Amino acid sequence: VEVPCVNFDNRSGVRLLIDHLIQVHNRRRIAFLQGPEGNQDSEQREQCYREALDAHGIRFDPLLVARGGFNEPGGQDAVEQLLGMQVPFDAVFSGDDEAAIGTISALRNVGLRVPEDVAVVGFDDLPVVRHLNPPLTTVRAPIEQAGFQAATQLFRLLETGEAELNTLLPVELVIRQSCGCK
Repeated sequence: VEVPCVNFDNRSGVRLLIDHLIQVHNRRRIAFLQGPEGNQDSEQREQCYREALDAHGIRFDPLLVARGGFNEPGGQDAVEQLLGMQVPFDAVFSGDDEAAIGTISALRNVGLRVPEDVAVVGFDDLPVVRHLNPPLTTVRAPIEQAGFQAATQLFRLLETGEAELNTLLPVELVIRQSCGCK
């Protein structure tokens, strides 16, 4: 069934994040926190994460992937799981900002400093993340614009029987201190 949908440019956003961690901060052991199972954004972000590592000659390590669930408790649990398995990592790409908040909490609970010991980045640019200590480096996804576009396509479909099948919205890298930038 062809259903109109509005998506974010996950490929570009993830590539910007991973490139920044590798090229600017020399991070090589980047953990990835997945979203809920079956979530399209999570699956796309993981695929792009793997492609970005490969583009830098970094071999994908499945031990560096954990399910963060796109929520704060899930992010905290996922990082605690990685720490408990003693998997070495120097950065965490949380598939969304809420999981990144849980990530920072889990790291602090064991005495690790962000970003000195572990860089943390997210995705979405929720309003609260600029107020974290340190403020979160993330990808700004235009969530309100996505809602507007979805409603516009729905009304167009109802009125004319036609709509754009796939609207891809651009994203933007937002550099803050959690990655190691000042």
